[in-house]
Amino acid sequence: MTRQAKKKKFSITRLLGLGILPPIAGALLGVAGCYYYYTKTIESIDNRVLQEVSIEYGHPVTLDSFFTEIPPNTKFITAVDQIDTGLLQSYDIAIDCGGHVVHSVLNVVDRTAPTGKAVPFKMYAGKAPDPELLIDDIFDLTSVSLSYDKGEPDLTKGGDFMIGVRLTDSNGNYSVVDVPFRVIKDVQAPKILGTHDFDVVVGKGDGIDYAESLIVTDDYAVKPKLEIDDSKVDLTQVGDYDLVYRATDDVGNVSEITVQVHVVITGRGGLSSAEIRAYEDKAYSMAKDINKKILGKNDTDVVKAMKIFYWVHNNIRFVLRTPQYENWAVAAINTFSKKYSSCYGTWAVCKAMLDVEGIENLCVVRKVSRAHPNYHYWALVKLNGEWYHCDAQKYFDGTSKKYFTFMMTDKEIYAAPSDHTFEKSKYPERSTKSVQKYVDVYNGKIKSGFPYK
Repeated sequence: MTRQAKKKKFSITRLLGLGILPPIAGALLGVAGCYYYYTKTIESIDNRVLQEVSIEYGHPVTLDSFFTEIPPNTKFITAVDQIDTGLLQSYDIAIDCGGHVVHSVLNVVDRTAPTGKAVPFKMYAGKAPDPELLIDDIFDLTSVSLSYDKGEPDLTKGGDFMIGVRLTDSNGNYSVVDVPFRVIKDVQAPKILGTHDFDVVVGKGDGIDYAESLIVTDDYAVKPKLEIDDSKVDLTQVGDYDLVYRATDDVGNVSEITVQVHVVITGRGGLSSAEIRAYEDKAYSMAKDINKKILGKNDTDVVKAMKIFYWVHNNIRFVLRTPQYENWAVAAINTFSKKYSSCYGTWAVCKAMLDVEGIENLCVVRKVSRAHPNYHYWALVKLNGEWYHCDAQKYFDGTSKKYFTFMMTDKEIYAAPSDHTFEKSKYPERSTKSVQKYVDVYNGKIKSGFPYK
């Protein structure tokens, strides 16, 4: 019994020791080993994953951004292809690392400064230009503003400078681009060359080119601005008028030259000085021949003037627009020769006859108006120490008689037939004392009692 019992006990022990326990121990060791390996693998994955990741604005989301080394069989759980990296936001990203899920925070950020290319700038001394003009080829994924890096520069002095322009994006990133500046200090006004006075026959100035032959130069400006101010010029009235030339360069330097526009009764008519003298000599010669016939040696200037205007009134027939208006002497010669003319030729022969007697006289020109759009010419004659209106033109006195005006005051000439309105300020002061009761224009005589001074 005892021997059998011991034998049985031995068999169970051997069974456990040799048949069962070793496999169990091996299994336990295997499980422990697997657990250890798994734990180490998870620990390895966790060590490789980055808890917070920042990527640049607009860039794609990739696995390598989240690991120092990508574990095998790793893929995104979060649908990263639906994340808009054009928005500066943070996202929770889930990642499957071979069955182990990890999480990381993704921050979309913008740390890249804008870039741009300097545009060299040339300018006149003065206010700094808008920085927008100084940078080209700007690149950034957000909007970019431009400003001077160290505040608006002082560009009131000439010279070459490098001036920094700051490019700042909407996220505060910035870069500075140095822009070459060349600043010109221009203090020299333009020069106006070729100016001169003008002689214009009254009423004949249409189309006159005041800028003809002018040259405007400047030390910097390629084409200075030229203005011609003729606002004070009245080509319809005899007189001397200021014509102003004004040249302005690019920075506002101004030069002015004032010339005179002489609006005259007669002009040169394209004649040389020698030709004009020849015509005047001939006109005066023809006047002298007539004066010798009609004037007495003892005649006073008043009587001489009366006889001259009386002769012209009776011997020169009125024909409209017949003389040459550009030169009084040519008009006088034609009128003496043909014995007809309009008012201009009538005045011209009166002038010639008065001049050779040394009697001062001037031509008066009608001030044209809508009612009287044509010019009319007559004489102011200095007689008895004062200026009077004299007009040899034929007028009717309200009856069948023809007469002319002689030694009239302004008031009297205004009341005479036709329109004798004129620019009073352009002529010497006229007499206000009437002598008409001593004037017999029908017979060409001065009555006795004339109040000589």
